[in-house]
Amino acid sequence: MKKTIKIVGNILTVLALLFVVKKFIDMDADFSNLCSSGAVTAMIISFVLQTLIVIMGSFPWLVFTQSLSGVKIPFSKAMPVYTKSNIYKYLPGNVFQYIGRNKLATDMNISHVDVACATILDIIFCVFSTAIISVLLLGKTVSLLIEKYGQNLVVIACIVTLLFVLIFFVLCAKFREKMNNYFNRYKKAFERGKRRKFIQGILYYFLQNSLSAVMYFVSMKLIIGDAESTSELISLTGAFMFAWIIGFVTPGAPGGIGIRESVMLFVCGNKFSDKIMLFVLALRISSVLADIAAFLIGNIYCGVSAEKSKETY
Repeated sequence: MKKTIKIVGNILTVLALLFVVKKFIDMDADFSNLCSSGAVTAMIISFVLQTLIVIMGSFPWLVFTQSLSGVKIPFSKAMPVYTKSNIYKYLPGNVFQYIGRNKLATDMNISHVDVACATILDIIFCVFSTAIISVLLLGKTVSLLIEKYGQNLVVIACIVTLLFVLIFFVLCAKFREKMNNYFNRYKKAFERGKRRKFIQGILYYFLQNSLSAVMYFVSMKLIIGDAESTSELISLTGAFMFAWIIGFVTPGAPGGIGIRESVMLFVCGNKFSDKIMLFVLALRISSVLADIAAFLIGNIYCGVSAEKSKETY
């Protein structure tokens, strides 16, 4: 079984990397505009920070998995799985990055349900924290975005909620005893002595999104320059994060392709639109390169950890 999963994982990785190349080709942009010192500096900063964010993004997911499974899982086991599955988001469907994480269940001999539930919690708190910070940064501008995109978000939220409720009731009806066992075991993850670790995982998302917000603001400042006021740049930073949510929940928009441009231009009213488009392009390129770098670092880290384990025995 493990051999089959490994082969499937390798095939998906090759396909994902091919789609990464396709994404660069599909950008069809004038990359010469990225040669300015501001754009280059912004790309370097965002590349380094986004690589770190992807690598450390495995931390809260690992915390949730440990809390739900009751098994102590080394970071060296979780991080390579997380960074490798992260590459799968470039595959059509935009779900393989979450399915790929279940390799950890096979590696650690824990329940696939535990890993899947940890992934669901990861998605929920990631979206929630992003929404909170983007609303705070947008200020009054948020009302305009909600007016334009709010209806779609409500519809999608209702569909997802109904789908989860339906799945929950079907599972309860068919696997009542197993569901009760999982429910009783998961309650222990929220006991007084174990809540602290769980809360640390949740707080991480706010730290991560705060760092991302600073990175977006600085990158935008470097590319746009002094053309816009600080308050306008803060609003655009919030719009960029809000656009991620729109792109995340929009079917057929992997990675929010095209969504961020439209949201950013809507907020700035086509003011300095060429600079805004350059900023989005620079961040998109650095994001793709960061995903590849995190994937390579995860593979190297996995290999080094495996060698150390052999030397120990």
